[in-house]
Amino acid sequence: MHKSTRLLYGATDLRAPHFSADLLWRTGFRVPDPLFLAEVGGKTVLLASPLEAGRAEKEADVDRVVRVAGKGLDAVTTFLKERGVRQIEIPEGFPYGIAVALKKEFAIIVGREPWYPERAIKTSAEIKEIEKAQHATERAFDRVVAFLRECRIGGKILHYGNHPATSEMARKIIDDALWEKGYLATDTIVAGGAQAADPHCIGSGVLPARVPIVIDIFPVSLATHYYADMARTVFKGEPTKESLRMYETVRTAQESAIKKIRAGADGRIIYNGVRDYFSAEGYETRLDGKTSEGFIHGLGHGVGMEIHEYPRLGSVREILEEGNVVTVEPGLYYPGVGGIRIEDMILVTRRGYRDLAKSAKDLASVIII
Repeated sequence: MHKSTRLLYGATDLRAPHFSADLLWRTGFRVPDPLFLAEVGGKTVLLASPLEAGRAEKEADVDRVVRVAGKGLDAVTTFLKERGVRQIEIPEGFPYGIAVALKKEFAIIVGREPWYPERAIKTSAEIKEIEKAQHATERAFDRVVAFLRECRIGGKILHYGNHPATSEMARKIIDDALWEKGYLATDTIVAGGAQAADPHCIGSGVLPARVPIVIDIFPVSLATHYYADMARTVFKGEPTKESLRMYETVRTAQESAIKKIRAGADGRIIYNGVRDYFSAEGYETRLDGKTSEGFIHGLGHGVGMEIHEYPRLGSVREILEEGNVVTVEPGLYYPGVGGIRIEDMILVTRRGYRDLAKSAKDLASVIII
């Protein structure tokens, strides 16, 4: 059998091109320039330029650091050929151009995801970092709620002082509050009214009164690269009876789903329970070429060094394990009406769960007068 190796390529600074959370998680070494990490003979080998090798030898959690000069691709090719490697296994997100170049010298196979399945099981240190990110998220959410409380209703829209209140104003309040604590927020969602019918619409323009405003905050620590993820739906002014019913339906669905979280539970069964509950309450889901409405996304996903990690809570069977951190985020979306989403991060324990989110979700808390 030909000697084979697994190979990663990427930078470990979040803001750098070719960022690789797998490489950062495995090495603990932060660097803006891309590196190769090879697994050869059961050992992890980091190939580093002379500029970074000295620091890598002190900081990288690997078996060996190899100093390479010249072009990194030439160096890794020589290094692997000298060790008799004939086949390279790469992850799905491996840069195409580099894979094509390596294919001239090696057989290339694409490995299964997740690359490091053990990443899904968070250590106590990782859980602490995720909780820190959650605390910063809740602080930012409190800031934007205070802003909305100061807004007044004028007709169908919100006003702040003498100007219309906008999604952009609210988003800046959130993002600035996170930046103060060392967290980077990108694409923070503040979407009201019909805009909220699209789960990924970040929102723009004037904020509407008396209808759902979805606020979804998912910052990352600039120091540790760990994320948090939380969504709340709020109302400025007294909402309609139908909006209240839809909100309570989503909240009940989330509470029921969270209670089913435990080690050994199947995420698909929990997801199906939410879908069936919505249908029983009269909230049908339609997904076809013309219509996208109802419960149109998965129930949740893992959170860690990436905002979307394994495991998933959706239509595919996935068994939860102790130490998983997953979101539970049911939502209902109807074009022309809007959307409601409520999202908490949940730590899976041996006998149950721990909700990492503390921001209130009861109606008295989300209706802002």
